[in-house]
Amino acid sequence: MINTDFSSSYAAAAALSKANTDAGTAQKRISTSQKINSAQDDPAGYARATKLKSYIGSYSKAIDNINSGVTLVQSVDSSMGQISEILTKMRELAVLAAGESNTTTLATYQTTFSSYLTDLSSVVTQTTHNGSSVMDGSTTSVAVQTGIDSGSTKTLTFSDMSAASTGLNIENIDLSTDASGAITTLDTAITTATSYMTTIGAYEDSLSFSSEINSQNILNKQSEYGNLMNADLAQEATNLAAAQIRQSSAAAMVAQGNLMNRELVGYLLRPYTG
Repeated sequence: MINTDFSSSYAAAAALSKANTDAGTAQKRISTSQKINSAQDDPAGYARATKLKSYIGSYSKAIDNINSGVTLVQSVDSSMGQISEILTKMRELAVLAAGESNTTTLATYQTTFSSYLTDLSSVVTQTTHNGSSVMDGSTTSVAVQTGIDSGSTKTLTFSDMSAASTGLNIENIDLSTDASGAITTLDTAITTATSYMTTIGAYEDSLSFSSEINSQNILNKQSEYGNLMNADLAQEATNLAAAQIRQSSAAAMVAQGNLMNRELVGYLLRPYTG
């Protein structure tokens, strides 16, 4: 008697197709180390992973912005250190002048003082952002994008530290005529400079803190991205082995079904083949 149960053949073919699909999925995950390789694998997971990848890139760019801001602030801090040193030398010179009565010597002191003014002007002029000085009133503020959202910015405000500025006001000092007054004026200028240096130092601390927050956010998003995307290679190897076993079994069943089908066809054609 010929077996005419085709359902077993169809089941075997379906099982082989499923085993082939599972084996292909496991092989792809092993080769890419990712369990989601396209939106078809997990639409919601793929969308979330894409957004996380965007977040990670954006946080990295925010850190780049912060680093640029830190570089600028450090440049101003360094320049303020030089200005503070110049002001200290100016005050020392004023103290010398206050105890001097010789006009020739006083004139020499004034010439030296003028050279200090030139040095201070050079420092102020050369401390720039995008080609504009941030220490002579040309550029008074710079906004730094410190986060990934609109409005996540920190505005850095810069003071005019030129000799003629209201903060220093030392441009017209004349040691030959009023050295004692010069000491008082320079004391005020040194206090102004010291206070400004504190502000600049606070900017650097604030930017560093923002950078640390972004770095932690990157780590968090990378961890979440990894949980979504990274394949469990040991599990996928097990899945591949199981799928290959099912492939072999299903292929054998399909071959057996094909043999039975050929026997049935031969049986039905027997009256016509003599």
